[in-house]
Amino acid sequence: MKCSTYHIGLVGSLACAAVASAQPPALPLRWTNDFVIRLGDDTLVVERVTRNDTRLASDLMNRQQRVRIGVIMTTQPDGLVSHLESTVRHAADAPAADPLQVATATFTSDTVLLATSAGAASSKRLPVPPGTLPFINLSAASLEQIFVRARALGRGPITIPVFAMVGGQVRTMTVQWIGADSAVLLIGTEVRAQVSPAGELLGAIIPAQGVRFSRTGASDNTAPRAADRPDYSAPKGAPFTAEDVQLRNVKAGIVLAGTLTMPRHAPGTRVPAVVMITGSGAEDRDEATPALPGWKPFRQIADTLGRRGIAVLRLDDRGVGGSDRGSPDATSADFADDIRAGLQYLRTRPDVDPSKLGLIGHSEGGMIAPMIAATDRRLHGIVLIAGPSHTGRAISDAQVRDAIAAQGVRGGALDSAIARNAVARDALLAKTPWLKFWFDYDPLPTAKRVHVPVLIVQGATDQQVSPDQALELAQALHSGGNRSVSVKMIPATNHLLVYDVDGSPSNYKKLPSLSVNPALLGAVADWLAKWAH
Repeated sequence: MKCSTYHIGLVGSLACAAVASAQPPALPLRWTNDFVIRLGDDTLVVERVTRNDTRLASDLMNRQQRVRIGVIMTTQPDGLVSHLESTVRHAADAPAADPLQVATATFTSDTVLLATSAGAASSKRLPVPPGTLPFINLSAASLEQIFVRARALGRGPITIPVFAMVGGQVRTMTVQWIGADSAVLLIGTEVRAQVSPAGELLGAIIPAQGVRFSRTGASDNTAPRAADRPDYSAPKGAPFTAEDVQLRNVKAGIVLAGTLTMPRHAPGTRVPAVVMITGSGAEDRDEATPALPGWKPFRQIADTLGRRGIAVLRLDDRGVGGSDRGSPDATSADFADDIRAGLQYLRTRPDVDPSKLGLIGHSEGGMIAPMIAATDRRLHGIVLIAGPSHTGRAISDAQVRDAIAAQGVRGGALDSAIARNAVARDALLAKTPWLKFWFDYDPLPTAKRVHVPVLIVQGATDQQVSPDQALELAQALHSGGNRSVSVKMIPATNHLLVYDVDGSPSNYKKLPSLSVNPALLGAVADWLAKWAH
């Protein structure tokens, strides 16, 4: 999610270090099960899990991120995993197509050796507690292996360390058996599961998040069906067209996919255009994320601007949809190069006015847009929506405190929980270049070097990027000599840009609507219409 709190949860980005052409086990099967993982009525993941005495194979389709992940784990009688192989492909790719990434993880008593191949190959050895299992988010196979291990260890409560294959963080999970076929798994949130005597996962639910793991069949040789492609076309009767585009970031050696909405205009004329920049996390060109089905703010903004005569280019993030994954060590500065490639693409089009190009950045995108504007004086203006003025460390500190306090933790217990999170978080920094960059980056010196017109839009109830940061950004822009800075504070609007009198992230899934607040849409469209003409 945008500028998100860094703790392990079961809803979030799927493992992008991961292996999809899982081969049938050589030993007799113990079981094969198909799972559908849903959030409400929306399907997030379809997964087939096949197991024998020494191997666990998973074929997992993330329908919203449109990737297919295959995993093969070498298992032991005590439930431990000695080796993991994984591959990631686009959902639409043939099984024999070249993968986006191949990764392996070898577990010993106190280390894990990681090797990846995505662009430049890399390997690293990391310390882990004895008995650590690999963990892939939103994977029934990963959950099942935890229960197989817990069955081998006894009645419990059983504490099991896990290594997140995305991010490399080590956390502990606790399994408490309730009766012969039920268990509660604790990892920051509660997972209630039905489990066979052998550890076979029969189903699970995450009550706090509304996520349900449902077993749909067994041993029927039906592969998970392909992900449905989102509809990026223009609405019927709209005064603009929607064109699928591909462009290349030459510096990174990757191809990016997106949609260009183009207002209908007279032949031979050119229109103003903006490039949109998503927030943190793996999101598609609509800024959609599996954690919040139906939330598509960039589609709404592009529709609004298309009706006001402004072209909009919105892109899939790296590794999402039709965009190449690129280096796993990419940071916000690298993502800025993706947007520069988008601007360069627009400058080559005969129907776009190169003198009237702008940027719209949300959250992390609101941090990236000034990076580009500070070095590209050809830009006509930028819009920063919920853009931070604080370092990522300061934002994370505030978010972690709020999230833990929201669970009713107070006093010394709150301080201790925050301290434990900080230790785990700081250990992760050394292994995650993007996170380290974000934690250390101070947006204010860059803002002082931006001299193009700027609109700052901020939700007044945003609890992820606090409203005071909008004023700090404006002050920094003014202090650098920028005399064209406007601030629009939108009442009762949260970090999702949605009407919300409270703004707490814990309530996002309870909101009656995930549509962008019309007041925010109007503020952005009015400013850009004046800017463009």
